[in-house]
Amino acid sequence: MSGSRLVRSSPDLARLVQDGFALRIVNGFLVIGDIPYVDDAGQIQWGHFLCPLDLAGTTTAPPATHVMCFVGGVPRDHNGNPIKDLVNDGVEKWSAAPELTATCGFSQKPEGGYRDFYEKVTYYTAMVISSAQAVDPDVHPYTFKPIQTDEDDGVFIYVDTFSSRAGITELNDRLAVEKVVIVGLGGTGAHILDGLAKAPALTLHLYDADFFHSHNAFRAPGAATLEHLEAGLTKVDYYTQVYSVMRRGIVPHAVNVTADNVVELLDASFVFLALDTGQDKEVIVETLIENGIPFIDTGVGLSKHANGVAGQIRITTSTPGRSDHIARDELISYFAGQDAEYDTNLQVGEINAITANLAIIRYKKWLRFYADVEDERHTVFVVNSGDLHHRYGTSDNAHPGRETGPVDEGLDMDGDPDGLVEHVRKVERVQVEAEDSGGQVA
Repeated sequence: MSGSRLVRSSPDLARLVQDGFALRIVNGFLVIGDIPYVDDAGQIQWGHFLCPLDLAGTTTAPPATHVMCFVGGVPRDHNGNPIKDLVNDGVEKWSAAPELTATCGFSQKPEGGYRDFYEKVTYYTAMVISSAQAVDPDVHPYTFKPIQTDEDDGVFIYVDTFSSRAGITELNDRLAVEKVVIVGLGGTGAHILDGLAKAPALTLHLYDADFFHSHNAFRAPGAATLEHLEAGLTKVDYYTQVYSVMRRGIVPHAVNVTADNVVELLDASFVFLALDTGQDKEVIVETLIENGIPFIDTGVGLSKHANGVAGQIRITTSTPGRSDHIARDELISYFAGQDAEYDTNLQVGEINAITANLAIIRYKKWLRFYADVEDERHTVFVVNSGDLHHRYGTSDNAHPGRETGPVDEGLDMDGDPDGLVEHVRKVERVQVEAEDSGGQVA
């Protein structure tokens, strides 16, 4: 019946296919095509239903939302007039792809909600096509077209329903770069991998010659098994095994990056550096800058004091045309004892995690996933005070304008700090109102 694993294991989707619906799965959305409807002029047109898929592993779960979006136009009754209570302008209009962007949304919620996607699709189908069949009794959505799904062709082993549910599929697509490299799979590098593994970069290349031991497990994301520790795996092989259950395209390199092999980084889309200081690091940084390869270097500098562990972490960013600050102000230390405050052996898992997450946020800002008001190139978090300092960004006025990285002209808040602040205030007001009314806040 179907080459789709998801459809085979989901009775509701299989039933839709058996009925003849033109079913597609695109970027975590369920798309039902060839839906006949009546336009403003009373003529028959064809559109698509669109809604996020909800999954429990390899099979569908009951729809979390009763909302359904429509792509192609706004369905009318057989005279071209609005259908009573069908279109709801207040619902979120999803987009699975540029050509699959909703034109309107419906909000019909039967008591108890929809049991499955078959019930949801057929309910809305009846509401829309009845007007079309009043114009032409022969029209119907049962085309029996082959199923189209990207579930087996993408980066991930299973469908990314998180992005579709959160309404960020279009933004997430900006993260689909060709090759991302992580140099160093210690605590920070491992947490960087943990974040990047859920993003759609096509390949993740891991460089580290060390082996995965017990002390690594206590700074690593997730929980290593005793069998993993006894297997004597290199770090890159261990993490490749762990994350390959979720995504494809992880390429382990059980070697350190040195002057002899640094050329392997020259075709990278982006590089994360999470390695100790040393001459090799200096070679890597200089090579990346000379060849215009964007990168982020991370540093963790902690020490034990009478009052507890203190110190700071550093995130330093270089992009083509925006790297002078690194050498000029000696932001990255290369040798122990030479301003090497970020190169002590004392590291803690949560500090590694926050270092990695700050680096990933900066990376995603560069790719325009996150709005970017400050455009910072150097961030320091002071553990003992809790202060977060940004440097070489808009506030410092050190580099006027944004000469690197594309600018989203369609986002009104971008480059407008006042606009972004007001946006945040609006969100906070909505959350407060929801809490006051007894609603739930995510």
